[in-house]
Amino acid sequence: MMRIHLQSIRRFFPTAPILVSKKGGGYEEMEEYRTDFRIQYWIEECNYSDALLGLLGRCETEYVCILDHDTVLLADPAYLLVGLVDRRWDMVGIEERIRDHPAINGARLWPQNRGWMRLAPGYTDATLLMFNLREFMRRWGLRGLRPKKPFPTDYEFHYGICEKHTQHKYLLPFHTPRYGIGNVLKDDDIAVLWHQWFGAYRTRLEGPEADVLPGTRQLAGTIRQGEEVFLADYPNLDLSNLTPAWGPNYDIHAERREVLRALPPYPGLLEQLKTRLNRWRHYNIRKFVLHAMRWLERRWRML
Repeated sequence: MMRIHLQSIRRFFPTAPILVSKKGGGYEEMEEYRTDFRIQYWIEECNYSDALLGLLGRCETEYVCILDHDTVLLADPAYLLVGLVDRRWDMVGIEERIRDHPAINGARLWPQNRGWMRLAPGYTDATLLMFNLREFMRRWGLRGLRPKKPFPTDYEFHYGICEKHTQHKYLLPFHTPRYGIGNVLKDDDIAVLWHQWFGAYRTRLEGPEADVLPGTRQLAGTIRQGEEVFLADYPNLDLSNLTPAWGPNYDIHAERREVLRALPPYPGLLEQLKTRLNRWRHYNIRKFVLHAMRWLERRWRML
């Protein structure tokens, strides 16, 4: 999937710099991508937050487009960049209001979510996120990534970007029955992007802890099957029989209130500290030192 992801970027942006953060080794694979697609990459053992901070700190262009590794561009998004330059909007993304795919048994996997895979109205995931990075850095710096509002449900480290921008341009997600658990992201009649949910399902859903949640093995099988069909069809994809995934007929704020009401009480500071200390107990010395260094580096970057 990563090869098609990079290939789709180069199809529309032959010379644009592509920066990649890779976790878990894979030097030979990344060297192939560097040769074939002229990317810059860093292999670093860090979480999503640190990877994003590192990539944004290395980016030298005025505008930035953040893309998940499990996305494929289906159309040229340059017109969205033109809209940013012309100040018709100041951020492009996909709003966090996406219903479960019909192939997901959401009532079993996450019953408290009331059929919502993502539900944070007014915020976007980093599936695709475009904005003026230089202007953002001048005004807020990297500390501007952190949001001010609390998020007891869906939360992403970069939500501060969404709060700082007020003229959002949203692509709309659609379900497709052919390619499993993913969304076609459209702007009117233009299919701009494909996003496969759980792109790292081999580690997230098939690893040692996959049986903790009931149904994750079955979910991984559904994702794998859809991915195989997508790869076999690409680039001649069948995008027929699409259905809206953003819940256009729902009262989104009422849904949000019901989801929040069903959640257990948010843990206090003492309970959060106990959970973190318990997690650290299982680290060896090397992992503990690395974790501490990453934590300090993140705080330093966001001063």
